[in-house]
Amino acid sequence: MKIKVTPEGRDGVWEASKESVVEFLREYKFEQIHNYIPGQVMLGADWNKSDVIDKVNNSERIAVLTGEPFWHNMRHALSVIVKNKLFMFDIGELKESDLEV
Repeated sequence: MKIKVTPEGRDGVWEASKESVVEFLREYKFEQIHNYIPGQVMLGADWNKSDVIDKVNNSERIAVLTGEPFWHNMRHALSVIVKNKLFMFDIGELKESDLEV
């Protein structure tokens, strides 16, 4: 299953289709997905897959990271913004071959 994306403008940063991310998550092999919220104090916890899907469905913006951005983001490839709050989810390493541009 490939995630539908468009280039965001920075290398390795892709704006993602909400529908394809939800489909990807429904097929995701784990029921728990690690999240961290960056800030002055980083918070991290495992979330139920259904809660991550809810965040994606209610998001204003979704991006996936590949390459250097992925590695410099604590290996959390899914970026979701909800009400101006950033959530980073660990869905494994994505390669450009995992994306449909």
